[in-house]
Amino acid sequence: MQGGWDLIYSYFKGKNFAQMEINSFNQFVDDKLNEIVKENDEIVPKIEEVKIELENIELHKPKLVEADGSPRNNFFPMESRLRNRTYSGALYLTMKLLRRDVEQDLKQAYIGELPIMLKSNRCWLEGKTAEELIEMNEDPMDFGGYFIVNGSEKALMSQEVLASDRVMVSEQLDKIVTEVISTKGAFKGRVRILRNPDGTLNVTFPASPRKLKLFDLLIALGLKNTKDQIEAFDDTQEIQNEVLINIENTDIKTEKEALDKLGKYVAPGQVEEYRLRRAQEVIDAFLLPHIGQEPKDRLAKAYYLTMMASKAIERAYNLREEDDKDHYANKRIELSGKLMEHLFRYSFKYFIKDLKFQIDRTVTRRRKLNISTIVRPGAITERIRFAMSTGNWIGRATGVSKFMDRINYLSPLTDLRKIKSPLDKNRELYEARSVHGTHWGRLCPVETPDGPQCGLVKNLALLSEVTVDTDEKPVEKALEEMGVKLK
Repeated sequence: MQGGWDLIYSYFKGKNFAQMEINSFNQFVDDKLNEIVKENDEIVPKIEEVKIELENIELHKPKLVEADGSPRNNFFPMESRLRNRTYSGALYLTMKLLRRDVEQDLKQAYIGELPIMLKSNRCWLEGKTAEELIEMNEDPMDFGGYFIVNGSEKALMSQEVLASDRVMVSEQLDKIVTEVISTKGAFKGRVRILRNPDGTLNVTFPASPRKLKLFDLLIALGLKNTKDQIEAFDDTQEIQNEVLINIENTDIKTEKEALDKLGKYVAPGQVEEYRLRRAQEVIDAFLLPHIGQEPKDRLAKAYYLTMMASKAIERAYNLREEDDKDHYANKRIELSGKLMEHLFRYSFKYFIKDLKFQIDRTVTRRRKLNISTIVRPGAITERIRFAMSTGNWIGRATGVSKFMDRINYLSPLTDLRKIKSPLDKNRELYEARSVHGTHWGRLCPVETPDGPQCGLVKNLALLSEVTVDTDEKPVEKALEEMGVKLK
């Protein structure tokens, strides 16, 4: 075996086949679990003066509690397969109950179970030698990267999604559209700028009026006078001409007027003070949340919108090409860790809602309020187990978790490297189904099912690897230290 095979053998000698799935799950349990808790670190129910603070979530290795209540530590995957159990670890959350800002109760509460990926850093099989694995009744050639739910082996199918926070320019009928999917935590807001044939610019974002003029929004964001608005755009002649057309087209002069125009839509029939406050809340929360959700971020949002508008104008004058949505640089692949993050965030939101309900009920019935009585661990466990058993994920995705095929050695390998597109399989979508040049070396050009799923379900190439997402803060800090200035 010479040539290319030597490379393949050496690559897989030090790498597990499912390593990227395992890395993704490890990132989820090490970093993302605590991030989700931080997003919801304070719970304030309807009952006044009661508050719960959450911090520090821990995921333990799988343990088994027998029918008589006795716990057992050495609960290995093979036992969960044979006894139709779920290979899952217990979640513990530090909860502090405050009443009139006085601490009443502090406890590390058990809040539910989370299925554990085999060979991940919370699994008993991690780092074991071939002899130790045989001792535990495991196949030393098995690569992990899947879950065991009610005795069935379940693999999560990676999902192909459009990249967030990336500006895309396209033509739709006679209009030119620049759009960005702005993402912050669980919230995804699509912000669009439309350039009409007459050169006027409109903007839409979640909770905005249908035909909101871009320059009305820029004034509301703090670009109050004409000079600021002109300077926010590029000096190119074509762009400046269109900026002047839009300045003439707007009849709003002050920031207050601009906010009130938006306020009349989001809070109709309310008093002016409330309308203005509500308009500001909508702008902060729903407009480009990835830039920030504080009042101080409004000017940065205004400059981001001017950049998006400039791209639309440049496309109108053929100064730039349309963006290709099928180009793989504009796609992201969500591995098991990311999918579990979406699922846990949804389950945790439900757990908080249930917690508020239990507190309200306990207080109205005049019972003693303590953490043990208000926590219902089933709230998280049931939702996660249901999604993993049926494959019905949040965001209306179906077939995400599938029963892992063990017909031969290759079947489970393909299950772990399948990639599913969220596009509707009943539509023609010729462009999305065909092999794109950027698939070279990343995706197999041959392996895809026949029929309606053709071209929508793809397979990763053997040597291609998906990296996990990284925090951008250190990069921003490094750029700042190098003297890179923001416009």
